[in-house]
Amino acid sequence: MQLQLTDQEAHDLHGLLHDYLPALRREVARTDSKAFRHRLVQRLDLAERVLDELSAEVARLATR
Repeated sequence: MQLQLTDQEAHDLHGLLHDYLPALRREVARTDSKAFRHRLVQRLDLAERVLDELSAEVARLATR
């Protein structure tokens, strides 16, 4: 699947994920339920992968 974003949307999504990840990491650390923790870790992995790709794109946009 591919997601098409404008430059501004890519920048905004990057900021949103950057701000969201610390709270998600805290939630993973505080969760007692193994099943819920597993689901949160999957979300964390996804968010980190998307953030990595967006970071490269935002850096590329900044050099234009």
